[in-house]
Amino acid sequence: MLFNNAGTLYEAPAVEADPSRVRSLFATNVFGLMEMVTAFTPLLLASVTPNHTPTIVNVASILARLPGPFWSAYNASKAAVASYSDTLRLEVQPLGLRVVTLYMGEVSTPFMAIENINFGPNSLYRDVEESVEARTTTHLEKTMPPAEFARQVVGALINGKDSFLWKGNNAFAVWLLNAVRPRTVFDSTMNKAVGLDKAEARASIFKLGQEGLMRWVLGRSFIRHRYSL
Repeated sequence: MLFNNAGTLYEAPAVEADPSRVRSLFATNVFGLMEMVTAFTPLLLASVTPNHTPTIVNVASILARLPGPFWSAYNASKAAVASYSDTLRLEVQPLGLRVVTLYMGEVSTPFMAIENINFGPNSLYRDVEESVEARTTTHLEKTMPPAEFARQVVGALINGKDSFLWKGNNAFAVWLLNAVRPRTVFDSTMNKAVGLDKAEARASIFKLGQEGLMRWVLGRSFIRHRYSL
């Protein structure tokens, strides 16, 4: 079995994200996973027998199907993993291999930590930073213990034949709501989790955005004037 679990998190507003950090995240979460599949496929093929189907498990996330604010780069990387894994499943079936996409829910690990939150002092979203930190604290204290998550995943892999697993806190709810409701069903809950539901916060973010736009426009005007002299 190849279990692709390596991953990293970068938490920042989408419009303020550092492109180099985003590329680094994709290098680990997406391209690293693809390279592992390529490297280990010959070994998996060598272990195919009439009674044994080697398995590739690719860890995606419920955030591939859930618009979690300030996780945009991570969410996108896990959506890429989910799509790649689903396609890989069809391609390697004729080779005698099985692919499982694991949509991981909330699990209480240090993967999410306050020090990983990247809001600069001039962030447009600085008024909700405390709410984002509170979301992280809740994740660490009130989600599924890692041992229980591992027990459920191992049991499902050994005893089941599913190609898609949804394990961890809120995983089943996200699967169900994706199946029966439009994606916007999550908006109010996700906004509330980080304080984006508050009118004062939204007004502040809008105001800061307009002020930033004005500085950008004035700066561009100054540059054009300077180089036209």
